[in-house]
Amino acid sequence: MLSGPTLLPTGNISETTLFIEQGIIARIAPGLDASADIIAQGCIAPGFIELQINGAYGADFTNDGRAVASVAQRLPETGVTSLLPTIITSPWEAYPTRLSEVREAMRSATGAQIIGVYLEGPFLNPIKKGAHNEAFLRVPNVDEALRWADDSLTRIVTLAPELPGALEAIHALHGKGLVVSAGHSDATFDQATQGFEAGITWGTHLFNAMSGLVHREPGLPGALLSASVPCGLIADGIHVHPAMVKLAFKAKGAQGITLVTDAMAAMGMSPGRYQLSDREVVVDETSARLADGTLAGSILTMDQAVRNVIEFTGCSLAEALTMATATPARVLGLDRKGRIAPGYDADLVILDESLRVERTIVAGKSVYERKA
Repeated sequence: MLSGPTLLPTGNISETTLFIEQGIIARIAPGLDASADIIAQGCIAPGFIELQINGAYGADFTNDGRAVASVAQRLPETGVTSLLPTIITSPWEAYPTRLSEVREAMRSATGAQIIGVYLEGPFLNPIKKGAHNEAFLRVPNVDEALRWADDSLTRIVTLAPELPGALEAIHALHGKGLVVSAGHSDATFDQATQGFEAGITWGTHLFNAMSGLVHREPGLPGALLSASVPCGLIADGIHVHPAMVKLAFKAKGAQGITLVTDAMAAMGMSPGRYQLSDREVVVDETSARLADGTLAGSILTMDQAVRNVIEFTGCSLAEALTMATATPARVLGLDRKGRIAPGYDADLVILDESLRVERTIVAGKSVYERKA
């Protein structure tokens, strides 16, 4: 039994007592209960759902899918209770091995739940490749795309909608129940809109590695900002200027933004040199970059993203938490995660008054408790 200020599906934070049975929220009662096992002083929130993470704590998923298990064990330190490990553009023959490794890791992983895989690339526009290796990029092909996106494990795929064959691939992948995301793209506004009509239901890290936002040609970011399609946003203050984070929030609201970290192997580590797929990344105190200065993922954590988005936009705590919980759950179609309500998984994070992670609970069991 937990008791304390709780983020409820209404968007209100109210003093509530939660009763948990067999990993599920059984019922919710209004008011505090002094006899509760855990009494929170800060806020009880749904566990954070991390949709895009390339690695952390020295591990890179594109090089070794088995490393997902060790990272999942530690991510509750940052409030994460569910994650989609991200595999970026790789040699074509490497994908079956990576997917097999992640599936193997899922059998033994503890901590945060591994709820699938996110494939970012190789059907990307070379003009907006970012840190992806251009040598491995491909033009979309429906048959290849369906084989590449093993839909028993893969939940999200990123495509550039303006590429030849992309619309057919989007339609086919969407038809298989996958979330198709527009990203690493130089699409015009019209091309992006055609992609939405074909089945794109998410946008990959808004503003980053995509066409510019210009008043006469709004490009992909303009299409995402003006449509109902939600999009990921890296709120580290480096990938996107705080003023643009505020603009995005004004346009999309908490229901239209999913906070993502796009974290790479250096997250939780000291500055130095790390790998992102086959690329060496130089990491300092604030950012991760290739030798030429190109951003190569981030060292952001989800709890810091929540604190940052409040600072950058002036949004409420409830709105910031929604961007890390209910909205990503809706993007993935998770009907038992992202909310604190009867029948939902007891995946919870307890934040203190300064919004630091105090305790994380997965399926009703405490998997992280901050030491005093």
